[in-house]
Amino acid sequence: MSAPSDFSSERVAILSDDSVQMQETVETSYRSLSGIAVASVVFGVLSAATFLDWSLAAVPVIGIVLGWVALRRIRRNPEESVGRNWAVAGIALSAGFWIGGYTWMTYAYFHQTPAGYLSISYKDLQPPPDRPDLRVSEAAEMLDKRKVFVWGWMYPGRQKSGIREFLLINDPGTCSFCAPQPRPTELIRVKLAAHLSIEYTTRQIGVGGEFTVHSDPNDQAMGGLVYQIEADCFR
Repeated sequence: MSAPSDFSSERVAILSDDSVQMQETVETSYRSLSGIAVASVVFGVLSAATFLDWSLAAVPVIGIVLGWVALRRIRRNPEESVGRNWAVAGIALSAGFWIGGYTWMTYAYFHQTPAGYLSISYKDLQPPPDRPDLRVSEAAEMLDKRKVFVWGWMYPGRQKSGIREFLLINDPGTCSFCAPQPRPTELIRVKLAAHLSIEYTTRQIGVGGEFTVHSDPNDQAMGGLVYQIEADCFR
């Protein structure tokens, strides 16, 4: 009667050994998905924002760095983590959007500004906040009598067609009833050349021509305005 008992004990022992081996196999075969690789893909998707502004190039750079770090860690410890495809995808997305965004921004920069004009912004025309004594900024003074090109919106007025003179503003929400009213340095008086006229529009327009600075506050002809453009082109 002892033989069956011994056989049962050996069978239980074998089953126990098999269970331990299976558990060890499961434990050793489990590898977690690399969080850095996933983060690389997230930044790769966010890299599409590079199409909006030059400064957002930091986003794809972060995505590429994270993907590179993830690949190094996965190669160094392949038994601990997986996610190589995620890392590669993150790098590809980041690099693709980076190149595409910069290509678009470069194209837009050189094609939106006509040849022979200097592209400026309203930020260039504002005096420093710590110099309230300045009527105009030094940068604006240096632009006097130069051919410039600036984007802005038409200040709404009564005339809607055949317009030959208007105010260009940097805020589409500005109107004669709005408060606060724009500062003199946030307005540009635009006088179109003899052969030009424009229809009123609420969309953003670009104006190019000779830029003039009127820093004399007593200049009655300007009505308190500081900047003027004798425009010979607009978009």
